Formats: sequence, structure tokens, C-alpha cells
Amino acid sequence: MPDASTLAQWGLPGLFLVAVVAGSILAAPSEAVLAALVYGGVPLAPAVAVATGGNVLGALTVYLLGRWVVRGGGGPVGRWVRRRMEQEGPRLERAQARLATWGAPVLVFAWVPVVGDVFVLAAGLVGVRWRPFVAFVTLGKGLRYLFVALSAAAALRAGISP
Repeated sequence: MPDASTLAQWGLPGLFLVAVVAGSILAAPSEAVLAALVYGGVPLAPAVAVATGGNVLGALTVYLLGRWVVRGGGGPVGRWVRRRMEQEGPRLERAQARLATWGAPVLVFAWVPVVGDVFVLAAGLVGVRWRPFVAFVTLGKGLRYLFVALSAAAALRAGISP
């Protein structure tokens, strides 16, 4: 994957792309691209909306993989998801327990590195309905991107260079 400065040169489409990838199970520098765009003068509202939308779309892919596997999905992708589930073992079990205890609102924490992907996969596995899934994941990821964008804007106003 290209570095953050290259993706920032692609503007909002680059931000959307990296946010989708970051929302899936792959690592990508979506916060760095967002900050670079804010430093470059892109207005906060569209940048936060594009990053949030892309990241939620990426999370939906993981959620849908969980739903698919639970419903008997197989083939190479199904085997890969099952291997991922085995690797995440205890972490996945804890995420499923938290979802059983607290319900969909726990998905506000889907943005947290490492455990966020596990919450998203667990939501698909336990059958969280898609509307609450989208609502809570969007809230959490949107607040994270808003914080990043506001921090970058404050640093820019304070004269701190990247």
C-alpha cells in the first residue's frame, strides 16, 4: 500500500480507499491520511464524513464475513475466516461475551486497534442486526476521526508542522 503522503495526494478518494482498507482486517494509515488532508486545507466535515464512511464500509466486510461463515459459508474465504477465528480464540470469546452482556452499543469501540476487528467479527458471528451494527460502529469511528481531524486542525493553527 502506498504511504500516507501519496494517499493524501489522491485527496478524498485516497482517504476513502485507505479508510475502507483500514476498516477491514488490514492495517492502513487512515488517520495519517486524514491529518495530512486537514493540513492541506481540506475542510473537516467532508474529510471526517469520507473517512468514517469508508471505515464503516470496511468494517461491514468483516461483519458480513462473520455472518457468512455462521451460515455455513465455505471455500478458501470461509477457511481463512475460521483460521482467523481460531487465532483470535480467547479475544473473540471475550468479544462475544461482551456483545451478549452489553449488546450492540459495545460496537462504539470498534475503532480500537486490535480488539475493534474482533468486536466486528464477533458481531457478525452472534448475529447482531445490521442497523444497530451500522449505527454504533459509525458513531465510534466517526468520533475517532473527528478527534483526529480536530487535533490536526488545532496543531495547524498552533503552527506545528507535520
